[in-house]
Amino acid sequence: MALLIPRLGRTGLAAASLLIAGMWGGTGALAQSPARTTASMIVPYPAGSAFDMVARRIQSELGTRLGRTVVVENFGGASGSLGAQRLLNADAEMLTMLVASPNELTLPPLAMKSVRYKPDDFRMVAQLQTGVLAVMARPDYPVNSLKELVDKAKQPGARPLSFGSTGTGSLFHMVGIDFGRRLNIPVTHVPYKGGAPAMQDVMAGQIDVIFLPLIPSYIQAAKAGRIKVLGVLSADRHTGMPNVPSVDDIPALRGFHYAMWTGLFVSSKLPKATAEAVSKAANHIIDEPTFRDWVAEQGNSVGAVMDLEQSASYFGQESSRFARLASDIKLERE
Repeated sequence: MALLIPRLGRTGLAAASLLIAGMWGGTGALAQSPARTTASMIVPYPAGSAFDMVARRIQSELGTRLGRTVVVENFGGASGSLGAQRLLNADAEMLTMLVASPNELTLPPLAMKSVRYKPDDFRMVAQLQTGVLAVMARPDYPVNSLKELVDKAKQPGARPLSFGSTGTGSLFHMVGIDFGRRLNIPVTHVPYKGGAPAMQDVMAGQIDVIFLPLIPSYIQAAKAGRIKVLGVLSADRHTGMPNVPSVDDIPALRGFHYAMWTGLFVSSKLPKATAEAVSKAANHIIDEPTFRDWVAEQGNSVGAVMDLEQSASYFGQESSRFARLASDIKLERE
């Protein structure tokens, strides 16, 4: 039985070609990509997390631009490494993406013997957003500024500064250790299973400080007197709390800059042309004013638009930075 195709003429054929190209992000790459029309976007944390929120924000439009139905899959555990491994073990017949950062891709192999992957197993296709970290203290801690915190911690006989994190080997663990190393003060690490329980213990006065992204809920908590925000780990002050100093105001902490950025990743084994199509689709969303406004409402900054080469360079530099830090603080794999 013959397939009847209407005679479109040159104009009709050109229009049809443009339509098809537009459906696939401007390239034919996805025509040769995994066959299923459903794509998966893995979030290595539970629903409601910051990663989950950004994944669901881009889910629909990303699917439209890729010509596929994108399903968000929450798969948390082991500092995000379970979700990362799930990407690498994904069915080759399905386009699978991962919302992640160095906290899930670079640090677990440095901290956990059970993790077998390495940063090179992942290809970054877009940077979605970035949020500056802040030093936050329990409400009854007897200091009101970063300088006072440093002075108190350096007093003879001062007890070690206790700090919470989302787990051993996490970004927030390493930042806390590096903080003590920079200031030459004793610190005690208290690991938690997530940022929420750690922050709850800070508010309850169970631990002294924590290093986490300065998001709107923490700003509100500070204004209500439930925590103290002592400093931001960036060169510039935070627009949401302009009276809070930068760490650069403390000579010993100048350049002590850390941020939690969120990226979109695929397996490095995915064909480059397909990765480029995903990158173009994601970067188009990132560059939209509505997305930028949404990111700002979350207290973060929108990610930089980067092509695959720029993304690879950026992720490589970040991975190398944390590998050096792990070596400097003598992080042991457990």
